[in-house]
Formats: sequence, structure tokens, C-alpha cells
Amino acid sequence: MTEHPEQNQPPESVEQSEQPPGPGTRPGLGSGSSTLSRLAERLDASTLAEATRELLRQALSEVAAVSGTSDGPSPDQRVFLESISVSGFRGIGRTARLPLNAKPGVILVTGRNGSGKSSFAEGVEMAFTGRTARLDKRRGEVWRRHWRNLHDGADPKIEVRLALAGDPRPSTLTCTWPGDDVTAPEVEFRRPGHGRRPFEDAGWGRALNDYRPFLSYSDLDKVISGRPSEQYDSVATILGLGELTAADERLHAVEKALTSALKEAEAELPALVEALSALDDPRAARALTAVTGSGAPDFDGLAALVTGLPDADNDRLRELRATVGLTGPDLDAVGVAVDRLREAVAVFDDVRASGAEDAHQRAELLDRALEHSRRHTDEDTCPVCGSGRPLDEEWADRAAGQVAALREEAAAARQARTGLRDAEDAVRHLVTPVPAWLPAPLVDPWKEWAACRAVDDAERLAARAETAALVLADACAALQEEATRELEKLDEEWRRCVTRLAAWLDRARTAHAGKPRLRQVRAARKWLKEACAELREERLRPFENHSQRIWEELRQQSNVDLRSVRLTGGEKAAVRKLVMDVSVDGTEAAALGVMSQGELHSLALSLFLPRAAAPDSPFGFVVVDDPVQSMDPAKVHGLAKVLHDLGETRQVVVFTHDTRLQRAFTSQELPVTVLEVEREEGSAVSVRRVTDPVGQALADARALARTPNLPPAAMTHVLPGLCRTVLERALSEAAWLLLHRAGLPEHEAEKTVAAAVTLMDVAALGLFGDPSKTAGDVYRELRRRCGPEAVDLVRRCQKGAHPSGTPMPDPLRFVGDVAAVARTVRKPEGATP
Repeated sequence: MTEHPEQNQPPESVEQSEQPPGPGTRPGLGSGSSTLSRLAERLDASTLAEATRELLRQALSEVAAVSGTSDGPSPDQRVFLESISVSGFRGIGRTARLPLNAKPGVILVTGRNGSGKSSFAEGVEMAFTGRTARLDKRRGEVWRRHWRNLHDGADPKIEVRLALAGDPRPSTLTCTWPGDDVTAPEVEFRRPGHGRRPFEDAGWGRALNDYRPFLSYSDLDKVISGRPSEQYDSVATILGLGELTAADERLHAVEKALTSALKEAEAELPALVEALSALDDPRAARALTAVTGSGAPDFDGLAALVTGLPDADNDRLRELRATVGLTGPDLDAVGVAVDRLREAVAVFDDVRASGAEDAHQRAELLDRALEHSRRHTDEDTCPVCGSGRPLDEEWADRAAGQVAALREEAAAARQARTGLRDAEDAVRHLVTPVPAWLPAPLVDPWKEWAACRAVDDAERLAARAETAALVLADACAALQEEATRELEKLDEEWRRCVTRLAAWLDRARTAHAGKPRLRQVRAARKWLKEACAELREERLRPFENHSQRIWEELRQQSNVDLRSVRLTGGEKAAVRKLVMDVSVDGTEAAALGVMSQGELHSLALSLFLPRAAAPDSPFGFVVVDDPVQSMDPAKVHGLAKVLHDLGETRQVVVFTHDTRLQRAFTSQELPVTVLEVEREEGSAVSVRRVTDPVGQALADARALARTPNLPPAAMTHVLPGLCRTVLERALSEAAWLLLHRAGLPEHEAEKTVAAAVTLMDVAALGLFGDPSKTAGDVYRELRRRCGPEAVDLVRRCQKGAHPSGTPMPDPLRFVGDVAAVARTVRKPEGATP
């Protein structure tokens, strides 16, 4: 089908052969989802505790959820560059457009220094990432002031047209600047069927970080001279371990929070212990015991102290609080009751002295006699004096009259007696019994006070109650005042510390409650680290092999062997690094110490290109700016072969002013598209297509057609074969674009195109995207699109392979007609020219 059929064979998987990983394979580099799946299998088979496994599952699920929310391109929907248009930016004034073949292949963009080619390279990088290597390197005022074009920089604009698999029309990235700050562009992403949105919302950020498809000359230095942790990360991300790193970062954040909480609580403890030790307070002593005892602090005991619960007080505090709460005699009430009692005694004495009491006694006596006579009506003697005079009815009538008169006379005595009894009861009622607990100084006064209840003489009761109440009340007041002062002193000092203790208690309780979870997190991180190390070694081998193959192509006459590429260390930036072991004439050495600048740049390419070719990268393109500097001619030839191999599965756009790279492609007969950038006055930049794979085949055909005195077979057999190659390359290009536009996964598209053996098969794919179309379908479509002569041209190209060949009366016209058909069919209808 082509001059180099072996170059169009689908790449084998890395496990079967050590070929660079292609889009149809999932070698050891693997995808993030497969990494998580394999890790889940390991986790289920592990001996970790279930709580630890659940912690890991949660972290991995969160990472998977974040990874799955991006609506950016997927590896099976790779994006290719259709064109780059620049105006008013750096060396380009009015709008200049760089057309590109949005398919795998190598495109060289050539031009002298200052022609404007790097403005295209930096323009596409700026549109995707918002920065360029030049911006990173030159942060001075000169760059910030002069990034606009001097001749036409009023409205700088970059527009990148993109071909996404499955989209019928191209998407567009438009980069503009609202102000003079070159670091603050506004980038709009417009995709058919998805509308417009800011590019930062399109979900491509992570892919650009992991699989950055841009490499400038200064970036080559960074690959080998950047910080070790950056070198480590740049390789680790493409090994499919990004999810594991992200999961570990989540667990590390949890561990850090839990550890920090514990450390903060422990850091506060010495000062808190010092403050508690300074207090002469039983609560502080209990708090000290709670926080300094063996094992975890007694948080419940501390909480009781902080909230002032009764059971948090010790005996001394309880005595003080009970003393303050004692209620002694109410002297006012006692005084009133005693005065009333004494007044009642005086009234009773007055009544008794006036005869009223005697009348009361006589009335009582006669009343009892009458009651007796009523019960004993047959008695004939007097029960009082024993005389023979019976208590008859006559006597009863007289006695009843006397009782009535005596009772009237004794009413005052009866009232005085009742008042005295009530006054005594009032005094006794105020006397309280001895409480169950009393301070020692109050025991005797309170017993004396309680004994007043047993006094039966009113005058003695009044005197004793008054005295006992005064003594007890004074004793209570003195003790309460003393206890209050002591409590206030203790509480004032305690309050100064209890707020601090309460704040520490909340933090410390939470921190100590997290200890079981902290143990689980540490166990999870340890397991994850071991699993990550195993997967890292497993997946690094294909990457290492790919880098070594590239180095073997680039090294040419160098006596430096790349022995291994290793990732060492762990998560800490201070210890993780990328190690490149080399040997010079069999002697081991450090790469950076023994390699020349050109060799180091070649080594950097050996590390960068496998990353660009990672199967999980959604970018079908790689943009390399000026990779040839410092390389000797032998290495330039090796670079051409490396770029050609990468171009089998990637769109490789290389900007260079060095003509050696183009000659290296030509001398090795490697297909390449060459675009030349020229700059005229006023920063007017133009782009001219010098050649491409179809053009290369046409050039070979024209050269043959112009060569005189060739054997007849050269025209009847060789020339038709060269023209067939022209048509096959043009139709293959159209076929790939059609299949990509239809959304066929890239590796399937590659296999489909590679499986088209005959010219008719290739034409069916290139014209319809359907290999099942018949020759009749192909011829009808050729007539429709190219005219009736096109069918005859195709048939003559096919006959060149037959023994009889095909007549060739006008070779140059034949080649020109084939070129016209190739121009028409190489792009699908509706594609951007």
C-alpha cells in the first residue's frame, strides 16, 4: 500500500513486544480506572481490618468520583489540532493561520529565526494552559510590556481549531486578553452541541497537568534539571498511579488533621498542668489527677469539674457549700414569738390573781358533780362530802345555775390559758431539730436550741429560747461568712482556670476520640504505600523500556547506555525522585555528571515522549518546539526516526529552524509534512506547504516522469505504482479523518485503515468510511466528485502491478491528473480545507 508497509502495522502490546504503546493497547502504564479496579481486588484479598478497608474504599471512591466528573476528552476521544490562527501576539501581526492535518503523522514547521513560527507554538500552548515556557522563564517587565505585536497588537487573539473523535464539526479554543496582563487571558471553548463555556470549566485541567503535550527547548532542561520531586511526579502520573497518589493525599490529610489535633492538645497540656498546680483548690487537684494519670485523661471527670456538678466537689468543698447553705434561727420571728409568750404569761398571772381562776375551778368542780349525779340517780349520799344529803333534782337545779354563773365569771381565765398555750406552741414551732451534718462549732449551740422544745415552763421557755437563738444565730453567721470568703477565693482562682480547661477539654476529647481512626488511617496508608510500590515497579517497566528504545535511536554514536529509569522514595517531596542510571563504556555513572548537553536533551526527549504517548492521554497531538539544538547530525537522524515512530499514533508538530531535521526525514524516506513560515514587513506572517506524505509521493512520481532515457517498464509499471501510492496516501488520510469524525475509537480506526489492503478497500474507506462498499460504489463516487476520467486513472494505477502494465503516452499529464484526484479525495466532504 505504501513504500514502507511495516510502518502502518498496528503496534503490538508492550507485553508481547517492546514496541511503544499505541492507542489500541493498555500495557503496563494502564488506566486510572484499571488501577482502582486492581487495587480493589488486592484490598478485598488483604488481611486488613474491615474498618481500615472501608476507609480505603471510601478514599478510592472519592478519587474515582472526582476523576469521573470531568467532561473533558477521554483516551478514546482524542483531540487533534486542525489549525492554529494567531493575530497581534508576539511576532505575528495580522491574522496568520497554520493549517495542520488533524491525524497521526509528523508535521515540521520550519522557518528562520524571527519568522514567527514560535509564535504559533506559544500561541497554542497559551490557549490550552494560559502560560508558556517563555513566560515561566522571563517574568520581567520587558516580557510583560512587549508581548503584544509591535505592528498590529491592539486586539491580540489566538484561535485553535480542534478535531474531537465523534464530533462532526471542529471545536474552537479562542484566547483573548481583556487587559495588558499576559498572564490573565480569557479562553473560551466552543464545541458543537455543547455551546460555549470558559475553558477552565471544560474539565481538561487534570489531563493537561498529567499529560502535558507541549515541549519547548527550555522544557527539555526542566525534564532533566527540575526538582527531583517534579521529575518523579511527571512520570508517576502517567503510570496510572495518579488515583493512588490522590487517595493517599486524602488519607494523609485525614491523618494530618487527627495528628495535629492530638499534638495541639498535648502541646497545651504542660501549661495547663502548671496553671492547675498553682491553685490551692481541691478541684484543681482532681483535674490534675484526671489529666496526668496513666492512660487517657479522665474526660468525664473533667467534664463534671468544668460544669460544676455536685459530685465533682470533694469533702471540703461540700462542707463549705453546706455551711454557707445552713439556715439558723430567724431572730426576728423568735423575738416576736418570745415577746408574745411573755405577754401571755403576764395576762395569765393577772387573771389568776383576780379570782377568775378560782371561779373557773369551782365551775369545773360543780360541773363534774352534776355529771356524776346524772349517771347515779339512785345514790342517797353526797359523793363529795359523804353526808346523807343526796344530790337530788333540787340540788342539781341549784348547782346548774351556780355553774353558769361561775363559767361566765371564769371566761377571762379560760381565754388567758388558751393564749398562753398558743404562745408556747409558737416558740416551740420555731425551734428546729439538729441537722444530720453540722460544722463542729455549731453542734452544741444547735443542741441547746433544739432542747428548748422540751421546756414546759413558759417563762423558762421564753428565756432559754431567746438566749439559744441569739447564740446559734451568731455562730451560724460567723461560720457562713468565713465559708463564703473561702469559697469566693477558691472560685475566683478556679474561674480563671476553668475556662481554659473547658476549651482544652473539648479539643482534647475530640482528638483522643480520633485515635482509633488515626490507627486505621496509618494502617491504610501503609498498605496503600506497599501496594503503590508494587504497581509502580510493575508499570514502570514498559515506560523504562520505551525510554530505552528512544534513547537507542537518539544516542547514535554516543557511548552512553541508559541502564534503567527508576522512581525512588515516597510521598515526601524531599525524598522522592526520578533516577536515571547510565553507563559509559560499561562503567556505571550518574547521567547528569557524564552526558553532554546534546545527550542530556536526547535523554530528556526519551523521558518526555513516552509520557506523550501514554495510552491514557486524551491528546492525540504533541507540540515540540526546537528539539534539535545541541544535537550532532547523527542524533538528528535518530530524532527523525523517533518522531516518525511516534507519528504512527500521534500528531507530532515540530517547530524548528534547523534544516537538518527535514533532511533527516528525506534522507531516510520517512513521510513528513513540511510547512514553511515566512515573515515580511509589518509582521505579516504567511505559511506555505512545502511537502507532505502525498506531496512526497507526487514528487517521486514527477521526478520519475521527467527522467529521460528510462527503460519502458519504468513508465508502464513503476510510475503507475508511485501514482497508486499517491492515491492510497490521500485516501488513507481521508479514511482516518472520516472514522475519527464518526467517533470510532482511535485504535479501532488505526486497525481499520491498516486492514485495507487493496486500493479499492482504501478508496471505500476514504470515500465512505465503510470498507464494505463495492468497486461499483467507489467508481460512482469518484465520477461524482472528480469526474469520469478519475475512474480510468484509478484503473490504470491498478494495472501497473499487472505483468502487462499500463500504456503511458504522457507521463507528466498522468501524474498531474492523479495529483488533482488526490487533492479532491484526501479530505472528506465538509472537512476544513
